[in-house]
Amino acid sequence: CSFYPADAAREELEAYLAAHPEQDEALRSPYTVVRRGGTGFVAVPYREVYAQELGRAAAALRRAAAKIKHKGLRSYLDVRASSLLDDRHPVADEAWVRLIDSPLEVVIGPFEVYDDGVLGVKASYEAMLLAVNAEAGRNLAAIEAALPTFAASILCPSGSRPALGGMAPIVVVDELLAAGDGYAGILASAFNLPNDPGVRGNVGWKQVMIRNVMRAKFDTCSKVIADRVLAEQGATSFDAYFMFVLLHEIVHGLGPAYRADGRSVNVACARHHTPIEEAKADVGSFHLLLTMGGRHGIPRFDQRQLWSTVVGGLFRSIRFGMHEAHGRANLIKFNWLTEHQVIKVNAAGRYELHPEGGEAVIAELLDRLVGLQATGTPEELGAFLEQYGKPTPDLEGTVAGLTDVPIDIIPIFPVYRFCGQDQPLDLSVFEGK
Repeated sequence: CSFYPADAAREELEAYLAAHPEQDEALRSPYTVVRRGGTGFVAVPYREVYAQELGRAAAALRRAAAKIKHKGLRSYLDVRASSLLDDRHPVADEAWVRLIDSPLEVVIGPFEVYDDGVLGVKASYEAMLLAVNAEAGRNLAAIEAALPTFAASILCPSGSRPALGGMAPIVVVDELLAAGDGYAGILASAFNLPNDPGVRGNVGWKQVMIRNVMRAKFDTCSKVIADRVLAEQGATSFDAYFMFVLLHEIVHGLGPAYRADGRSVNVACARHHTPIEEAKADVGSFHLLLTMGGRHGIPRFDQRQLWSTVVGGLFRSIRFGMHEAHGRANLIKFNWLTEHQVIKVNAAGRYELHPEGGEAVIAELLDRLVGLQATGTPEELGAFLEQYGKPTPDLEGTVAGLTDVPIDIIPIFPVYRFCGQDQPLDLSVFEGK
């Protein structure tokens, strides 16, 4: 089942919504499918469209909960099972954010809206089973405690406001299993959930760092590509990459969440929201690394190493495609840095980095992005993406020369060999994987 009727163009849907504001909330809900009905459109809840599948998933979660000794995890699984049946996902999201001492993270439900290329609001179902590394999380406590300081450096202009709740725990995990949207296309190396601005503002969110996935992506893709395309080779660092991704997830929770008129930024920006938000998270992360390195738990990296790691990584993400949110976000960074002479192509076709003054260039781009989130019209957002979200001929040639390098990893999870066996899962088999 698709999110919208196959013959419904975006313009038709937007015109209908403008003429029927009483249906706006239901038709734009992340948890409804839009269908034709009568002379217009109707919203059908996910719980009805996918009743059979969700019934089986909820029953499985409840069976798992019955076998779990950890009280908090058991309670959360029961609440999450209920949310699959009644679409009260924010209730389950709140329970998940509050679950901070579990040995496992179980993420299941409709979360990300990347697949909605029409209105940019419909969420896809995904599932992830993750083993928590509590010690690694504790090592990031100083960063977690500095959230108010980070928030002060990501502006909310023109009367916009953030959605800062009381909790924002950082959890370091190894992925044991991914399914649905969590195993389709580009695999997440980290995430910041939930996306619901009400939950984020009232309770908070979690930043989850998937360490084994990050390491595999860095070794297999990012490092190889950086050494291939940058003028200076061997300058990238996994530690810098990890910190960049961590701060990316933190910045997702900062900056404008609501406009001055009360509308949430994701609704106001509609289909333009995801590439702009991904660019803001990337640029905001780089801004924090450049301005706060050596403070608040953020390591001070060698500038050559930091710039090589971040810029080298954008070539990997650009390969996701200009119509994919992360790919387009990295095109924005590339074109902005090229325009400001921070990135230059040398005679050998490799990219030289000239970071002198780069801190100000990054700060200017960050201000532009949060400004668009706070006040940008659909026309302004579209024009910005049209200007900065397209590859240059040089870049297209570079990307074309990387066909022998994997675009992403496709993990084969050892947990599958335990499926169907009525025995405890021995997590020791995943150590170091």
